[in-house]
Amino acid sequence: MPTTTCLNPFNPRELLARVKSILRRAQEGGAVSAPTRQLRFANWILDMGAHHLVSVDGVVTPLSSGEFRLLRALAENAQCVMSRDQLLDAVAEREGGPFDRTIDVLVSRLRRRLGDDAREPELIKTVRSEGYMLASKVERAP
Repeated sequence: MPTTTCLNPFNPRELLARVKSILRRAQEGGAVSAPTRQLRFANWILDMGAHHLVSVDGVVTPLSSGEFRLLRALAENAQCVMSRDQLLDAVAEREGGPFDRTIDVLVSRLRRRLGDDAREPELIKTVRSEGYMLASKVERAP
């Protein structure tokens, strides 16, 4: 009697998210150089190991995991516009719908934590119909 294998049904979005996650981990793990421990910009230091933000005065600002991942994505791509979809991939590892406001809410929270005026932001700029960008230069420190 021949045996048949049954494949479980899968959600294409779930499969895509898992493949992106594996590819991202493979790219991160493939680096030969020492990992960056800190990203310095404006008057802030993003501590990659401790997952928090430190002012130049030494005041620690705790970040939620979403805020940390968003700020890391913006800092690693400083002075480059990132679309909401790119940022959503970095933050939530899922696809957003047309009315998904996750990134907008996280940007608002980050601006508040950074003391960046939402009406005239200096650090996290909104590029109309494009996305967001960190407008400061970023230095990488081991």
